[in-house]
Amino acid sequence: MTDTRTISFPRRTYKEEIRDKGTEPQDRSLGLVIHVAHLKWHVKVAFQGTLQSAPTTTFARVTKRRQDLENLCSCIDFDLIPLLNNTVTELAVTRHHDAATQGQRLQLKGALDTESEYAPIVDHLWFHIREDPFRVRFPFYDRCGSSTPTKDLSEIRKKQQLSAGVYQVSVDYDETLYVYKEVDRPFYEPRDSEALEQELRNLELLRGTKGVVRLVAAVVSKNPYQTAETVGNTPTVLRGILLEYYPNGTLLDALQASKSKMDWPWQRFAVQIASTLAYIHKAGITHMDLKPQNIVISVDFNAILIDISGIGGVTHEWLSPEMRDLPDPLSQNIESRIQNDIWALGTMLSAMASASSNELEKQLLRSVAQGATADVPPRISLHDVRSNFQPFTA
Repeated sequence: MTDTRTISFPRRTYKEEIRDKGTEPQDRSLGLVIHVAHLKWHVKVAFQGTLQSAPTTTFARVTKRRQDLENLCSCIDFDLIPLLNNTVTELAVTRHHDAATQGQRLQLKGALDTESEYAPIVDHLWFHIREDPFRVRFPFYDRCGSSTPTKDLSEIRKKQQLSAGVYQVSVDYDETLYVYKEVDRPFYEPRDSEALEQELRNLELLRGTKGVVRLVAAVVSKNPYQTAETVGNTPTVLRGILLEYYPNGTLLDALQASKSKMDWPWQRFAVQIASTLAYIHKAGITHMDLKPQNIVISVDFNAILIDISGIGGVTHEWLSPEMRDLPDPLSQNIESRIQNDIWALGTMLSAMASASSNELEKQLLRSVAQGATADVPPRISLHDVRSNFQPFTA
C-alpha cells in the first residue's frame, strides 16, 4: 500500500461482549474500510480479552472504549498486514501470544493517544488474521439461472421499518408500495443468509399459490466487499427479496383489535390458513414459525402466509409440546414438522375463538382448536380442519 491510504469507520459497527454487569468487556470490535486509490478492504479489528490485568470495576465508559479502539485502528500499520480480498478480514488482537494462531507482533505507524486504554499494553499486543466468520454473507445470485425478476439495491427506497430487517419500501419510477426483506439485518447471524436464500427458493416454487405472499423480485447488487472497482460484468449478490405489501396488517393486529366494531372473518381465515398449509406441506415445505405475526391480511381480507423459509428460526411459545425441549426442532423429519404446524394453527384458532363476538363461532373454533392442539400427535388433519368450517371452504 502507499501513503494515499485512508481509513473510514462505518457507523454502528462497534460491538462488545460483557459477560457480567458492571465488568469490563471480554471482547470488543470495530469495523473499518481501508481505501487505496480504486481499491478497498473491509476489516474488523477485534480485541479479545480484557485490558486490565485483574478484574476491576474501574474502566472506561462505552463511548471512550469505542474512541480508544478507533484510535488504535488508526495507528496500526496495515502496510505490513496481508488483507483478504473481496471479503471481511478479521484482525484479532490479544495481549498474549498464542502459538496455535501463528500470531505476529502488532506494529503501529504512529503513537496512541496518551489517555488511551491501550497505551500501557501497546508493546505487548499480538494479532492474527482470518476471514471474519461473523461477517454478513451475501449469497452469489445467478440472474441467468432464475426466472424471478431482479431489482438493484440502488432502486430501493425505505419508507418505514416493519420489523427487524423488514421494511415498507418504494421502487424508483414505481408508486406501488412493497415489502423489502434484507439479508443485512440487526443481530445478523450467518444462518440468516441461508434462510433468506431458502425463502426465495420456496417462494419461487410456490409462485401463484393462493394464500402465500407474492414474490415480486430478488434484490441484488455487486459484492459490497469487492476490493477492486471493475467495469462490466461483476459477480452479483443477493441483498434481499421484494414482496407484495398487504395493507391490512397482521393476524396479530386483527386479534388485538377484535373489540373494535370490525367483524373479522375468523372462520374464513381458519380455512385459508389450513388450506395454504396443506398445499405447502404437499410441496415438501413446512413453516415452523407459524404465529399471528406471520399471517398478513390482504386488501380483500384474506389470510396470507409470510416468512416461508422453514429454516429461519422458531418461536418457543409457538412450538408444539413435543418440539419445545428439542435442541434443534428444524432438523426433525417432515411429519414431525407438519404436526408442529398443525399445533400452531390450533393455537391461533383458540386465539380467534377468544376474539370472536359470535358464541356459535367461538364454540366451533374452540372445538377444532382442541383437536389441533392435542398434546400427543397425530393431531386432527388439515383436511378435517377445513371440513369443520363448511361452507367456508374457499
